Amino acid sequence: MGLAEALWRPGKPHRAADGTETGILRRPVPSAGACYPVQTHLVVGGSRWVYDHECGVARRRDPETERRAGWSAGAAAAADTATLVFTVQPGRSFGRYRHRAWPLWVADAAYALAAVEFVLGWRPTIVRYGPSASLRALLAVPRAAQASAWTGLGLAPEIPLFAVDVPLRPEMVDGAVDALARRRSPHPDRFLARVASHGPTPIVEAVARASGQAWVRGAAAVRSWAVPVPSSPAVLGRALWAGHLAAARLSYAAALRGETTRSVSGLAADGDRWVFHALAFLDSPGDRP
Repeated sequence: MGLAEALWRPGKPHRAADGTETGILRRPVPSAGACYPVQTHLVVGGSRWVYDHECGVARRRDPETERRAGWSAGAAAAADTATLVFTVQPGRSFGRYRHRAWPLWVADAAYALAAVEFVLGWRPTIVRYGPSASLRALLAVPRAAQASAWTGLGLAPEIPLFAVDVPLRPEMVDGAVDALARRRSPHPDRFLARVASHGPTPIVEAVARASGQAWVRGAAAVRSWAVPVPSSPAVLGRALWAGHLAAARLSYAAALRGETTRSVSGLAADGDRWVFHALAFLDSPGDRP
């Protein structure tokens, strides 16, 4: 799974607020709070594989063991097509963010999907979004709410959030792979160092206040995405996917230019609109797509 390696190859450890190293390794694809809930699966014909993010190896799932545990056989897949399926382990983000976790599941999955587009150099014409019964059938997994079905096999529940077809042996863009490998969200201290000499613009100040994160005031620029309050579940879902995908694409394009960005989530609604995500540029952004 060379594609998965390009997305999830570990780097140096994240650092805590006091500068000490944590046990969590940085990855090319960012994650809110370094929770890394996104998991990577591949379906090829009757074979289903899961990528072990910690060990960096693909492991073939054992359908007989899963059948004995009561899992379904799932839907058949074409033998000549590889389908990449990304899930989230909801407990990873929920443990840190509680009721605010669910938009971050979409955010982390969207950043993973945009990274796939980035390293392949093209956008899939069809993306199947979840959660849905069809994605669970494709992956042959039970609902995440059936926690005992997962924990009985020593696994954490997962929610399939999207699937895309990719070539069996995908060709990746070298420059994009290298840029993604170098991309890391700069520490908030680097933004704070700019605050004294670079006063925040009104837009930057508004995002800093809404997020409750003082480091945002040191951003050279900020892009944000909002949705009306209230919105229907369908409108909200489309907005979350579209906004986070747009932010991720800007972030990776910036990395290709050598610029650095940091995502901003957890913003509070203000009046009749909710800014659900923002992207802070540490450098003055160049031409944006």
